[in-house]
Amino acid sequence: MPPRGADAHPRGPVRACAHAALTSERTFARRFRAVTGTTPAAWVARMRLAHAQRLLESSDLAIEEVAREAGFGEPAVLRQHFARTLGTSPRAYRERFRAA
Repeated sequence: MPPRGADAHPRGPVRACAHAALTSERTFARRFRAVTGTTPAAWVARMRLAHAQRLLESSDLAIEEVAREAGFGEPAVLRQHFARTLGTSPRAYRERFRAA
């Protein structure tokens, strides 16, 4: 069972995965990076961002709800990830890519 707050911080799932793989967190992270080319935390953030993108494209959920549903918790964190990774805001992304 993952530790409390595992969804709130990418390190929680790393701990759970390392435990399931019968290895240390450090070894798991090193092997994960060797296979995927990225860190577990970056991978989790990218998956959350992709989920948020799908929600913005296909739902009428408010930005606050999208942030929570995608695992970012707060809209400000979602906005930071959008700005840093995609160079836009969630609202602008929705306006541009919303399914007709």
